[in-house]
Amino acid sequence: MANWRKNGVLGVMVGIGLVGCEAASPKTERPERPDIESVQDAPQPTIHFETYVAAGDLAVSRGQPLRAAEQYEKALTIRPKDSGVIKKLALAYTSAGQSQKSIDTWKRYMDATQQSADAYGSLGYAYELAGNPTEAEQTYQEGISKHPRGALIRINYGLMLVRRGKVDQAVEQMSAVLQPHEVNYNIASVYEQMGRKDLAQFYYRRSIECNPNFQAARQKLAAVE
Repeated sequence: MANWRKNGVLGVMVGIGLVGCEAASPKTERPERPDIESVQDAPQPTIHFETYVAAGDLAVSRGQPLRAAEQYEKALTIRPKDSGVIKKLALAYTSAGQSQKSIDTWKRYMDATQQSADAYGSLGYAYELAGNPTEAEQTYQEGISKHPRGALIRINYGLMLVRRGKVDQAVEQMSAVLQPHEVNYNIASVYEQMGRKDLAQFYYRRSIECNPNFQAARQKLAAVE
């Protein structure tokens, strides 16, 4: 959505005449000088908060996270504490691989949401993506102490533990908020992403054993076999 402005020229018509011998005619009074002397002085159109947010959302839908971040930043100059837009901005930076900006914005989101469980889970993951698992683990653990039933914290922490080879601890974390078939499914998904098809198959099968009607696990198992 492009910004617009009117282009115009304010000027004075100048007449060209011949000077004769007769007395000059009375001078015509000039009109009052306008308040706006040039187009640069014209008032700029107001762009509303919602317009910037919509432009950011459109950029996200087009796979342009940095363009989206620019629009969300502009929206936040109008409403600096809008937690929903701060979250959109953090996700845009995360998607764009802007690790430090992502972390900084998730911290801002944490302040805006009074240290919500969602904020802890997201900030911890941002630290992990930035290659700082120690800081990620500290964030997850602090979040769990404040939000013992925080699903995003437990799940993201559990997935990180699987990636670090601590499966028993991962099961403990995720079991606090997920059913057994979901825990096994998530573990299998991590191993599939890591290219460990043997372990992915094992945990997809365990997921199906826990819930024979869990079609997502059956489809995944068929895909990796």
